[in-house]
Amino acid sequence: MDYDTTRDKNTGENESYEGAHPELQDLSLPQTDNMLYSILNSLNQNIANFHAYLKFKSYISEDTLNTELLKKSMGIHRDFSALLLHTKEEMVFISPDLLEKAEKMLFKGEAGTDFIKYTCKMSKIINDYKGMLYREGYLPDFKWQFMSTDI
Repeated sequence: MDYDTTRDKNTGENESYEGAHPELQDLSLPQTDNMLYSILNSLNQNIANFHAYLKFKSYISEDTLNTELLKKSMGIHRDFSALLLHTKEEMVFISPDLLEKAEKMLFKGEAGTDFIKYTCKMSKIINDYKGMLYREGYLPDFKWQFMSTDI
């Protein structure tokens, strides 16, 4: 057994083990804005990669294409789930129908679904959801900011 395992076993019931770096326990959680941008950046990148693979599918072997498309589809699903769960509370009263549609798509979990069609449908809902976030002011509209700085 290694040293950390034996030390954990030797800790009594009333004792607490604070880990190897107790000074790291005071790290604050990431800021909400940074988290949203990180999720959105990953989501946009996965969607762009997914569509790039679809566009050039005639130049890629079928096995590689299926593997990459499945990876990107899973990444899109993961990122959109994170975005939805991170912003759902604020959006419940603004657009409940879009939220319901997004939740059904994300959490229905049908087996045997064509994941390419599923991901394309999900991309449509993601665009609607991102549009709602921009419209409601949860994400800044960078196009407008760039246009206003030129004036």
